[in-house]
Amino acid sequence: MSIVFHNDPFTPFDRQPLLRETPGIGSGSRRSIAIPDGLLPMVVDAVRLRVGARPLDGAQWVSVEDADWAPTIAMKRALIAERPQEVVSCVEGAEEACEEVAVGILSSLQLSPTHESGLDALVDAALHVADDVCVLLPDDNGVPRLAAAVLCSPNRWRLAEKIGGSMASIHAPVARYEDDLSSPVNAMLMRLSVEKPVWRINWGISNHPSLFQPDIPPMTPDMDAADMWFRVEWQTLRRLPITGGILFTIRTYVEKLSDFVQREQLIVQDIAELVNKIPEDVAVYKSIAPYREKLFAYFETH
Repeated sequence: MSIVFHNDPFTPFDRQPLLRETPGIGSGSRRSIAIPDGLLPMVVDAVRLRVGARPLDGAQWVSVEDADWAPTIAMKRALIAERPQEVVSCVEGAEEACEEVAVGILSSLQLSPTHESGLDALVDAALHVADDVCVLLPDDNGVPRLAAAVLCSPNRWRLAEKIGGSMASIHAPVARYEDDLSSPVNAMLMRLSVEKPVWRINWGISNHPSLFQPDIPPMTPDMDAADMWFRVEWQTLRRLPITGGILFTIRTYVEKLSDFVQREQLIVQDIAELVNKIPEDVAVYKSIAPYREKLFAYFETH
């Protein structure tokens, strides 16, 4: 599949942005909002990969509404209409959990429950929020598996290849997952309770801004660091009270580095140190390795 380099997070990675009268929405020059400070990775994350799960308010099912919700939802609506097989999937037997998730999400937003059923209910709820919505259900051995999803902001993975998979198989390409994360993730999922949902982050730096980015773009070692993008996923996990499944949500934020370096100096320095210290295999997995020296120098000089 061909990859088109552009500057609009809300245009798929293989499409050319459309020029519109409204600046910033499909214009090819969207700045996007700043990633919230509280979602930025810490230098300690360079030592080893961590689950880093933190308590989440039980009433909060999705991310906080912001200026990027509208363009993100518009992007999701277009993807679901034009290429549903890439962004929507459900295994047999997950329909009840889809409906439970839909009711929970909409109720948390003080919206009326959907009149749809099964996967259609999950899609309807997903189109009210900027977050991607995934449902995990235990198999006969109690292993949680990806049973349903509306995934419009994939970070270099394809839903069709992961549906039905366990956490271990889904994260097989992740550097050091088996060594650093597999056991802690399994333990967290086992003890996850209805009353105590959690959140965590995942981060990277990309040479492409698209939220819908299922494939790895080709390396661009000559790209100016200012034109690269910080990408952070705010992820939540909660146990579903009726079906016993797990809701896994992903809200993806992207911010151009030329904007990011305008932040407080200490924040920029912390990210420079993080980029400099992450192990080489992690840097390769995150596609940072070809740009590491350039990125470190860019952060340090700003």
